Amino acid sequence: MADPWGKRWGLPRPYLLKWHLLDTAAVAYVLWDVHLPAGVREWIGAQLGLSPEEARRFVALLAGLHDVGKACPCFQNQDPPPGTVGWIHHANVTYLTLPELLSYSGREHRIPFRSSPYRMAELLGGHHGVFQERNTGAIGRRTSRLEGKLGGPGFHQWRRELVDGLRSVLGDPTIPEHIGGPAAGVLAGFVILTDWIASDTDWIKNSQLSAPTNPTQRWSHTITSMRVRLPGLGLGVPELAGLVSIELLVSGPPNPLQESIEHDFHPTGPGLLVITAGTGSGKTEAAFVGVHRFGVATGRPGMIMCLPTQATTNAMWIRGTSFAGAAASSDRPVTLAHTMSAFFEPYRDYCADDVVMGWLNGPRKPLLAGMSVVTIDQVLLAALATRFNMLRLWGLLGKTLVVDEVHAADPYMLTLLARLLSWCGFLRVPVILISATLPRHITRELAASYLNNFDANASRAVEELSYPGWLYVGSDGTVQRPAQDSVSRMHDFGRRRTRIDYCRYQPGRRVDGILGYLESAVASGGCVAVVCSTVASAQHTFEQINAVLNSHDGSSSRKTPVWLLHARFPYQQRLQIETEVITRFGKSPTEQYPRPDLGIVVTTTILEQSLDVDFDLIISDLVPIAQLIQRLGRVWRHAVYTRPAWVMQPTLVVLDPELAGFPPEWRSIYPEYELAATRRLLAEHGPDLVVPDDVDRLVQQVHNRDLPPIDGADATAWSKRNSTALEGKSMAGFVTIPAPHLLGDLLELTNPHVAEDDVDASTRLGVDNVWLIPQYTDTDGRHWLDADHRIPFPGGSLSDSDVMTMIAASVRCPLGWVRGWDNPYRARWKKTPLVDAYLFPAPEHGGLHLDPELGLVKEGLSDAL
Repeated sequence: MADPWGKRWGLPRPYLLKWHLLDTAAVAYVLWDVHLPAGVREWIGAQLGLSPEEARRFVALLAGLHDVGKACPCFQNQDPPPGTVGWIHHANVTYLTLPELLSYSGREHRIPFRSSPYRMAELLGGHHGVFQERNTGAIGRRTSRLEGKLGGPGFHQWRRELVDGLRSVLGDPTIPEHIGGPAAGVLAGFVILTDWIASDTDWIKNSQLSAPTNPTQRWSHTITSMRVRLPGLGLGVPELAGLVSIELLVSGPPNPLQESIEHDFHPTGPGLLVITAGTGSGKTEAAFVGVHRFGVATGRPGMIMCLPTQATTNAMWIRGTSFAGAAASSDRPVTLAHTMSAFFEPYRDYCADDVVMGWLNGPRKPLLAGMSVVTIDQVLLAALATRFNMLRLWGLLGKTLVVDEVHAADPYMLTLLARLLSWCGFLRVPVILISATLPRHITRELAASYLNNFDANASRAVEELSYPGWLYVGSDGTVQRPAQDSVSRMHDFGRRRTRIDYCRYQPGRRVDGILGYLESAVASGGCVAVVCSTVASAQHTFEQINAVLNSHDGSSSRKTPVWLLHARFPYQQRLQIETEVITRFGKSPTEQYPRPDLGIVVTTTILEQSLDVDFDLIISDLVPIAQLIQRLGRVWRHAVYTRPAWVMQPTLVVLDPELAGFPPEWRSIYPEYELAATRRLLAEHGPDLVVPDDVDRLVQQVHNRDLPPIDGADATAWSKRNSTALEGKSMAGFVTIPAPHLLGDLLELTNPHVAEDDVDASTRLGVDNVWLIPQYTDTDGRHWLDADHRIPFPGGSLSDSDVMTMIAASVRCPLGWVRGWDNPYRARWKKTPLVDAYLFPAPEHGGLHLDPELGLVKEGLSDAL
């Protein structure tokens, strides 16, 4: 029989399987030097009980063996067709046959579960993103039931020759006596990466079809070819040699928080660093210093920074590329990852015509770069039993994980994060948590998860975390905190007197109250933000404010610029508004977007999460105290601006209707107890609030679930808040992977019934938004994506350009608003990112209206306050 083939689609002739296996082994062998930092190489060797060189040859063997199962009748003959009765996937064949091929030289015998041969087979059986179901009757003995699928003696001999041939080329690598389940699961991600790289048809055509046929000579040829090719994939390890100056790390003179981490933080190895300080205090730059310190201490110089929203992630990516300047280069780029990153213009320009970025921006690949800035869901998916989660775990391995705005996660997301941190602890991945308003119970729970064997000493340290300040708990139990003089300087540096004007109003008179506060700005100038709790409230508020301030009755010749920013604009329009608002009201306005003498922004909770914007005054609906403090941090944020005379100090106005309870819209977003506790504290505390002195105490009183309810608060609401949190944790428990120390078989890491992509996996409980694709129709019956009839609605099959154009025009809305809608294009969009989108016959359909000024408006939703 002719040698079995391994690749043929897109190639002028079939490519032999033995060469594909050798190629993949060579990729792993070279990646060991190019992609794996020293700390990861040491960790892998320790997990396998092998020397570094032994570990390198073993992982090369492991990668090379991944497709041994292609030597089976179903794959070689492509009969029966995939998915039909009698068909078996080649990854399953690898899983079923490899233990015997590695261990028992043809003797039929049951291989012990969790032995090294079994772990290798189990690991490689998952190289298509999902681990195989355990088949107790087939491992180690070819049963008559499966004999036809696996092939007879001829196919068995083929597989044996493939295994023996590869082992011979690699010098018969040592197979570890034991391979732990968690390590095997993560190494599966490495094997997936090597397979993707080795399967590139252009490389095969240009380099491998004419390669020598002598195995030893071919190995040398492939190693040389791969050393030339791999730098073009952006998988290099970031360089830390140039990052030696704190001034470089923080882009200017360091403040006391940053200096403290520079002088007092000396990690002994991986661990958890918690940074908590007021908004605008340079926590992000302090984290950059921490990343550098961790990189040096652990030999893992990469970074993944996570943020809660796309807007904050886009803004942070710009800051992250600045930090990475000395560590990043053309072959070590900084990726941006969220579902809409391709539409962020600065990132699009960064990636334009760049072959490296073209590869890294492919599905599931951005986390493989040495430095990434991502929305938190991109890493939380690693904690869910989704396809390819092992690749996401691999993407964490050589980096420090930085999680900003930790307080923004709900109990469900925090449970996913805790499970992810338990894996980070096992993987020896350093973690940095950042927040200005972090409840102590969250710090304790996340630290406990990271350490897995949380001890009393570390527990006491968490309880004693200073504010502002930081705390390091090492994997070995080491605890570090700022020196006392550093704590004093941090307090003095960040101290400022602010004001919270707590205003009750008669229901229905909310906008009147807002307009009263805007009078001074309209008369004398100033920049004001009005932060609403819902999109509908923001739309209604914007309409009323704009109508009064810019009436057409000729009473005023001066136009007051009013912006509306929320999440339900068509995507491209939202990006434009977002960019303009962040630039005009940020630290560095531009000639195109200068800071206005007079400007009002009506927005939603988007404002409070990591956006570096500055206002002279902020007016806010009542929200829990942590969110109010976040919003207060956007008032007088930057000292570079001259404030109007009418505003005497940083002030946040809090509007609260005179109701016994709270509007149902508010209660659907925030726990009623936290609203009630905040209402009581604001009434009792008085308007003056000293930052940072008062901040942590107020946050803990309202948000720390370890504490009893505050005096006079509704104990029932307190109990409901805590029980709801427990429900969120419980629901997360059903979808997370096991903690590493509890992992049995690898099949527990992935769910074979989850869709090929990650669309069925939710990292945000209760958040179920969908895309609406607007379709405007002119009088001639032609379809357009825009109201001006300038962008044709794509028909027929969709190109990548068509999809991007349609997403740019799309608008997000809750699934419940469109449930039951028909989509005549669903079959046509099936193999595109629009597969779950809905057609929206614009501008009005099914109680929804797409307004050019207001965005998507839902009939019946209004501001009833």
